[in-house]
Amino acid sequence: MAQPPPFLFSLLNLPLLTGMIIFIMARRPREPLTWAFAGIMGGLIVFYLADVVLFRPGLSLDAGLDWQYIQIQGANLTILSALFLNFWLRDKRLQRWEWCTSGFIVLRMAIVMMWQFSLLRPAISPQCLSLYGLPRISCSPIDRWVSITDAIAGICVAVLFFSTALQAAEPKRRILRRYIVWATALIVGGSTSLQILTLTGKSGLGVITGQPATLLAILIGLRLFLALEEVETEIRFPILGWRVIVWLVLVLVAMMVDLTWGWLNAPVCTLLVLAVGVAGTSATLVNSLVRHAATSQPSGASSPALASAPADTGTSVAPLSHGQEPLRLCLLGPMQVVRNGDTLSNTADVWRSAKTRSLLALLALYSERGATQVEIVDALWPLSESLSREELGKAEQQSLTNLRSYLSTLRHVLEPDGPRGSDRYVELIDGRYRLRRDSGIWVDVWQFEALATQAEKHRAAGRTAESIAGWEEAIALYPAEGLLPTERYLSMELIEAQRERLRQRCLLALRRLIQHYAEHGPAERAAELQQRLREIESMGAED
Repeated sequence: MAQPPPFLFSLLNLPLLTGMIIFIMARRPREPLTWAFAGIMGGLIVFYLADVVLFRPGLSLDAGLDWQYIQIQGANLTILSALFLNFWLRDKRLQRWEWCTSGFIVLRMAIVMMWQFSLLRPAISPQCLSLYGLPRISCSPIDRWVSITDAIAGICVAVLFFSTALQAAEPKRRILRRYIVWATALIVGGSTSLQILTLTGKSGLGVITGQPATLLAILIGLRLFLALEEVETEIRFPILGWRVIVWLVLVLVAMMVDLTWGWLNAPVCTLLVLAVGVAGTSATLVNSLVRHAATSQPSGASSPALASAPADTGTSVAPLSHGQEPLRLCLLGPMQVVRNGDTLSNTADVWRSAKTRSLLALLALYSERGATQVEIVDALWPLSESLSREELGKAEQQSLTNLRSYLSTLRHVLEPDGPRGSDRYVELIDGRYRLRRDSGIWVDVWQFEALATQAEKHRAAGRTAESIAGWEEAIALYPAEGLLPTERYLSMELIEAQRERLRQRCLLALRRLIQHYAEHGPAERAAELQQRLREIESMGAED
């Protein structure tokens, strides 16, 4: 079997890192965290590029020293970006010992940079590190304390990130515990093993332990970036799971094939598998973004937070059926839930808490768009701005715990005989909770919207009789008190825009009907509707 080229992993990492930088910069170009990630990957690109060049045949000693210096600066850029990332993940708050640790890391980099620079200038005496990490004038060509302090600095970086994973506020803390701990452990493990092998005189084997660990850490780091973006943008990216493991196994197998047979004197199989993996991952991410964009398109509501009436697409919109549905939800007027023909009482014995009903109402108002965890928590468990950072983190964690508990209760109320965690009525797709329209659930708001939309389409097409019938059926669903008049937990700011929009739509339907009956009769029906119009207008004025 051929000896593995020392630069093979560096060559493979270059396109992967470049693609990651392009992806994250295209996603969130103005975010400090994006620049921190880009700095880490950019430093690694410089490091690996120099590593490839250093093994170029016929490289002169002076050129080799220059590229070695460039390689060290790439490593320094990665470390500095990692420190900056740690700073931002902690919301710019570090403890005193963490500032001291960061200072030691920066000081070590500065000293090593001066030592490396002195090698490029023979007239300057080279500086090395003493036992205490301070520069000394003379040293041997290979200084053991440089490797030792380098290993210590790498461990210090890991300690900083472990501290951040433990002390960051939610929901970042949960994300960091899941990803950054493993990524940091891989990088430090690879780096430390390289330093140990260097101290024992076997530095040529360092590539075997260091580079694969770094490759895995880079992939975990990208997933960390996506997880942080999920919190900010509410777009849920797929977790590839076993596909990544299969891909990594194929990469290792392809490497062994290339090292054994060496076709075309280049890692052809490895590059092919790498390209397929990157292309597949990119396609998955793009599909996730497209699917999210399709499900989150605004539908014309005056309030961007809540779903609204269906957009006019020029096609007929059939109203929702009503009759023997297993679950009926009435939000117009006092809230009522009818399950299999029985009206559920609004008591703690059934719902555990009125907030469970408020959660159901919120999901119905968000309709097909669905609501994220953040939107639900902000609506039902708003946090006080006067809380301290530590209290805020605990409150956020408690709110998420409450949400999971109330979702479980809601699912049980809607389907008491169903399995635990059933998604028959409430489903989670792309990070959004929504009521399933295909489950047989009937909601009066949805029915009112569909009927009013269909009536407008009939009117535009000149089908007067059908439009009048649709408006009559729509206004029959709308009581004078309007949407959720007795709601206690959902804030007025949250539902008022939706309430007013539905009221205006009902008033428009009434005016259409009054005009029709005033012209074509019967006059008694026009008078009845005129009286109802005044009642709804007066209720709106009181609000």
